[in-house]
Amino acid sequence: MPGVPCGALKHHTVPVACAIICSWLLILVHSAFCQKPAKLPLVGRKPFLAAWNAPLDMCKLKYNINVSLDLFQISGSPRAVHTGQNVTIFYANRLGYYPFYNEQGVPINGGLPQNSSLEAHLHKARKDIAHFIPSEDFRGLAVIDWEFWRPQWNRNWHKKEIYRQRSQELIAQAYLNVTKEQVEELARLRFEKSAMEFMQGTLKLGTQTRPHGLWGFYLYPDCHNYNVHAHNYSATCPLQETHRNDQLFWLWNSSTAFFPALAIRKGHMDSIRNLHFSQNRVLESLRLASLTSLPYELPTFVYTRLGYRDEAMAFLTQKDLIHTIGESAALGAAGFVIWGDLNLTSSRQNCSKVKAFLNYRLGQYITNVTQAAEICSELLCQTNGRCVRRDPQAPHYLHLSRGNYRILSNRNGTFTVIGQQTKNERQMLADRFRCHCYQGYEGERCDSIEPEETEEDNMIKEDVEEEEEKKKESEVYNDIRDTAVPLQNAFILTALLLLLNFSSI
Repeated sequence: MPGVPCGALKHHTVPVACAIICSWLLILVHSAFCQKPAKLPLVGRKPFLAAWNAPLDMCKLKYNINVSLDLFQISGSPRAVHTGQNVTIFYANRLGYYPFYNEQGVPINGGLPQNSSLEAHLHKARKDIAHFIPSEDFRGLAVIDWEFWRPQWNRNWHKKEIYRQRSQELIAQAYLNVTKEQVEELARLRFEKSAMEFMQGTLKLGTQTRPHGLWGFYLYPDCHNYNVHAHNYSATCPLQETHRNDQLFWLWNSSTAFFPALAIRKGHMDSIRNLHFSQNRVLESLRLASLTSLPYELPTFVYTRLGYRDEAMAFLTQKDLIHTIGESAALGAAGFVIWGDLNLTSSRQNCSKVKAFLNYRLGQYITNVTQAAEICSELLCQTNGRCVRRDPQAPHYLHLSRGNYRILSNRNGTFTVIGQQTKNERQMLADRFRCHCYQGYEGERCDSIEPEETEEDNMIKEDVEEEEEKKKESEVYNDIRDTAVPLQNAFILTALLLLLNFSSI
């Protein structure tokens, strides 16, 4: 067996670290003073989209209970029998040959990304995309749900520890005379490189074959602020985790949408902890959304549930709907997705409970917040942008005022809104919210059209860049020329000193 390649573990850490830090500082300064525009909404000028991603069709099939989903602009069942939906979720067994270990520790598709064929995976993934999303003009959400391992070595803890263990075993079998530290470092490098290639390659395939869809990974970005039981819980994203998120630039830059999740626990029902948990996760997603090389901020669609994480059929209270969906809207997310599994439809009683929740509390709240977001967009942003809370921590929400609006329930599960904004309420909106303009618009009210670059502008820009490049090359050449003589003299002096030393021996 071969030994470790010479220099395999050496890094030029200082220059690389400096370059990375400088790059990120430039990006952060740019984003702080020049916010990128928002991507145009998927549906019309809907600033806050409601999406459904639960298998409610089973209620009709099994119990003949019809549940209207007219509240949602886009929807899709996660059941594999459905294709061509505008919300499509790809579980581990539905997209290519995703490598992982099952609960019994048995490797599937090689178990590890570095132990699996990327080429074979992408070949099958292409067929899977064509099957589940047959339309090449697909304009919906394409969500990849790969949860068995994370692409960063240090984030594979607890049950995911197996990916670090097996990676190290592979290296130990391949090399002799290696230290434990060398084994771990080589294992880390190979795992992270292969994990990146699998995730990045899959996203690239998706965006190439279905370019109008919004592609991303479920749960990403993740804030890892899960320690809600801590006595001094602040819900802020740990600094170490934000740094790790920064290191995933390649993932954000390959995505066209983000799908973070807000799964809250019943034990903290109506708690301020739920609010802070959600708030910080959405803010982290929005922070990263502006750091890609795309000319717009990536849209964030927040995944949430009907019920609590630890009790699926205990549905969210009004307060926790505000803590999740309402908070997402106020912070500037592009929409939310309600996810659910077959537990929601496992009995007639469960189907009836889901229908009642949609027809009353949830339906009314979704109507409230989506309509309020549209009204604010129209009043403040001329429908050319979405309203975003001026102070992210302020308790201000995009809600219809009770005094001037009424939400009426219709028999078919839909709702009708009656009322209008007063002058005082318009001013209050303007004081509390600002506009985040869509692509092509700018100004405080998004009422100015961004000037488009003409072909002549591009030619002038290219000429200027070419001249600047030549100037830089000339400066570099002059620097080299100026330093060449002193260096030459130094070599001559060194040679003379050596000769003198030898002659004196």
